[in-house]
Amino acid sequence: MQSDDDIGKGGRAAGRPRGDAKERIFEAAEKLFTEQGYAATSMRMIAHAASVPLASINYHFKSKRDLMEAIYRRVLGADGRRSDYLDKLEREAGGAPLTVPQIVQTFIESILRLSRKDTVSGSVFKQLIGRAYFEPGDDYIPAEYVQIMDRYRVALLRALPDVPEDEVVRRMYFFVGIVAYVMAGRDVMQLLGHCAPERRHDPETLLRALVPFVVGGMEAPALSA
Repeated sequence: MQSDDDIGKGGRAAGRPRGDAKERIFEAAEKLFTEQGYAATSMRMIAHAASVPLASINYHFKSKRDLMEAIYRRVLGADGRRSDYLDKLEREAGGAPLTVPQIVQTFIESILRLSRKDTVSGSVFKQLIGRAYFEPGDDYIPAEYVQIMDRYRVALLRALPDVPEDEVVRRMYFFVGIVAYVMAGRDVMQLLGHCAPERRHDPETLLRALVPFVVGGMEAPALSA
């Protein structure tokens, strides 16, 4: 029986590494997507990096978008739920709105948990999120991520009844942008130009320090019309 490594004209190329082809495709795609971005990475480039025929990728994934979705599912977890803790807090609140500090802290903690996952390196997750947010050509945002953000939007609207919805969404945009900026590895301290190297912090420390800053912005009075 022909293996998926042999799919494609000419079968297995001489010297092609053995091992699970699908796993090599995942690893190659993760590396290229984080280094070059989604838009700049072609299926042929992934096939070359994974040492598999292009047809092997088509055998496992119908398109580049399907492959990217599979990578995000692997990063986000097999159960596809990243708002479990938010759900738990709402149940414990007995129907009362959560506080803004609870919501912000939960969001950041969920990001930190994902960045520490063993199934895919933390750097892959950080850079995928950073690229998805910052690079105009990388227009792929997974449906799972959109659903998660909508859950937080609803929670924040309940926590901030005196702030119009469009203003809450705008503040969320600022909040998520800062998180993505930190996770993507931009050296904020260096850009500021006034901190000595020994005073720079790793992304986890920066994100934890971000909580009171974001809470202050979220809870600010609504802008007057």
